[in-house]
Amino acid sequence: MQKYILTIIFTSFSLVGFAQSKPQYSQYMMNSYLINPAVSGIEDYIDVKTGYRNQWTDFPGAPVTYYVSANMPIGKPDRTSTGATPNISKNIRRPLSLSTEFRGAPRVPGHHGVGIVFVSDHIGANTQNSLTTSYAYHIPISGTMKLAIGASGGITQYGLDFSKIQVKDNPDQAILASGQLTAIQPNINVGAWLYSRHFFLGISANQLIFDNFNYQNKAQAVSPYSWLGTTYTHYFLTAGYRYEINDEWAIIPSTMIKRVNQAPISYDINLKAIHKDRFWFGASYRHKDAVVGLLGVNISSFINLGYSYDFTLSDIRERSKGSHEVVVGIMLNNRHRIVCPQNIW
Repeated sequence: MQKYILTIIFTSFSLVGFAQSKPQYSQYMMNSYLINPAVSGIEDYIDVKTGYRNQWTDFPGAPVTYYVSANMPIGKPDRTSTGATPNISKNIRRPLSLSTEFRGAPRVPGHHGVGIVFVSDHIGANTQNSLTTSYAYHIPISGTMKLAIGASGGITQYGLDFSKIQVKDNPDQAILASGQLTAIQPNINVGAWLYSRHFFLGISANQLIFDNFNYQNKAQAVSPYSWLGTTYTHYFLTAGYRYEINDEWAIIPSTMIKRVNQAPISYDINLKAIHKDRFWFGASYRHKDAVVGLLGVNISSFINLGYSYDFTLSDIRERSKGSHEVVVGIMLNNRHRIVCPQNIW
């Protein structure tokens, strides 16, 4: 009986108002491209990442998210990199400054970045599948600092499968007969990212312009109910600083503030430590929601791996065993054989 009740609770979030929100990520700092299109092409290689998140383990109908993303620079001169590491043997991070290493040389132009991301999110009877492409332009504003402006657009398919609604007593047959409903909605996102070798500051807005949409049932000419969906704009403000203690250790405090229309402001506070640009670990606090343990390794100049576990703080902890998230990154066309990403920590 309890499982039925819990499943109904999750489904009710879809049936009453159909408010659609973006998935939750604990390792967004490992792939900021997910929330800010301006990050497109920020590194010197093709950055491919795939992620899996199982939220609130053993909680019926809890969110499960998969994604695959890729972004790459276009026309990016090596000498404008904020932290390229041509010294492979020691993997030393050394900012290339136009004012010092290229004194007297003409100012180089900015570069472009493009990317694509597919996200599949499942919550109870509700599914979201989105495909988005992005473009960004990175403008040098000093020898070691750049400003990126980006935008992305695509489509999201929303679905409701009434066969997944588990009702033990007196189910409404008219609702269950609605079968599977779908809707396709365009989405537009914009963002800006100010960054250097030692800090970043980003701001973005996701799910702009388009608000309401109607679900349809292709199998029925007339549906017994009219289902209305609503998307809310998400605003993100992120910031972080990389402090290098010595040649082997660096620490990175960072934060994210999120604002969603019709919801209170939430924030994350993060702290990561990196050893020899190879191994990293840390923790996050998500306001009134979870404490997160973070762990990762840059295995080689081709692949890196991250894992996080959320210790739930809300009342859901009585039914949940926490949340797991795994991210696998691949660095293609990595000409400098960079082991640790230079601008995304």
